[in-house]
Amino acid sequence: MNQLKWIETRVKDDKRLRRQVDELLHRYFRLPLLIQQAEEIINGGPEISLRSSLTVNYAASESMSHPHRLKEQQHYDQMVIEAERELIVLKNEFDKMKAIRTYLAEDELDVWDHKYKRRRRKDIHVRDELGWGNDRYYNALDGLRGQIADTFRLWGKKSG
Repeated sequence: MNQLKWIETRVKDDKRLRRQVDELLHRYFRLPLLIQQAEEIINGGPEISLRSSLTVNYAASESMSHPHRLKEQQHYDQMVIEAERELIVLKNEFDKMKAIRTYLAEDELDVWDHKYKRRRRKDIHVRDELGWGNDRYYNALDGLRGQIADTFRLWGKKSG
């Protein structure tokens, strides 16, 4: 077994911090899709319908049949600006996560892939699937969480 590099007890003792770290670990697998969605908005991707399509046989009033184009354009421009900001954040987060994966211990990577690739997997199921004992599993999990918390500087941050 590889020597685990990061044994961090602060994460396992802090439920709020554990939740924050777990969300980042889950989010890693969604980041490529989130990046793609932001890029589509920026590049004029899938058409965004500004009118409701929920009402069947909706007859637009005179004022709705000629919506204010400037207002629609401003709304779209604001969406693009927000998507550009979000894209920078998403790409930075994804780059950090990929970098972390390059220097984690093999056990930590196994836990990340088995526990966080799918939503809400219980520790006992992941541990049994990997065929590990409690010590090996929880050392790898704590090391992984500690490394994420260190990289994203989550120590002492208050969730808001």
